[in-house]
Amino acid sequence: MKSLVLVKHVPDSNSPFRINGSANWIDDANLSFVLNDYDRYALEELLALKDAGKVSEVVALTVGPAAATSALRTCLATGADRAIHVKDEALAGCDPLSLAKVIKTAIQNEGFSLVLAGLQADDDNHTQVGALVARLLDWPCATATLRLSLQGDDTVRVERELENNRLQVVDLKLPAVVTVQTGINTPRYASLKGIMAAKKKEIRTVALGDLGLDAGTVGGSAARMKTVRFAPPPKGKGAEMLEGSPDEVAKELLKRIRERTGVI
Repeated sequence: MKSLVLVKHVPDSNSPFRINGSANWIDDANLSFVLNDYDRYALEELLALKDAGKVSEVVALTVGPAAATSALRTCLATGADRAIHVKDEALAGCDPLSLAKVIKTAIQNEGFSLVLAGLQADDDNHTQVGALVARLLDWPCATATLRLSLQGDDTVRVERELENNRLQVVDLKLPAVVTVQTGINTPRYASLKGIMAAKKKEIRTVALGDLGLDAGTVGGSAARMKTVRFAPPPKGKGAEMLEGSPDEVAKELLKRIRERTGVI
């Protein structure tokens, strides 16, 4: 059984974040990038299935600029067998649906039975790409998965996280797409042996032209969702400190809540 993990390289949360000159995104000049945290869990889930002999191949795919190769190298060093990098300058700023169309085209002839992705990306939090890929492929999909197991060769059983601490158990016929929550497992780290082995593993790079896709249809220029403006949160009014004994402060606080909200 061939499997695929969708990954993204995202800014390290410890980087200094500043709004760019156009005020429509973050200035990436001084940012360092890492593998999206949610995707680490998706990768580990497939590697565990491979260790158990239930998956024959684990492939990592990313859509992004040249620097995104580092995320794929991390996957290969951790245990993925090979990688696919869709790289095209025209894709900068593309929306989630266009991104899903690119991924669908890139993998439709690969024969994957199970596609995993993180629930969301740490930078934009769209939470859309995995489900959109499944819809375009007409495959079943489950999101926010906390547990996953293969039931024979044609079914994957997942436990999905719902509201109010509830879980939903779903059986999906393969091929299928599953997005996973953090905490589904404990991701492994790349070993020195894995890092050395990764240098010999294949990273296949493809552009939109190689996929037969038109940049005017799926590129950033065709995006139907655009970020208009970024701005720091407005500063609120200064806090008012109440003075006096605990009883006096409590009475004054109760008075103000009653006057300003009418709830008491």
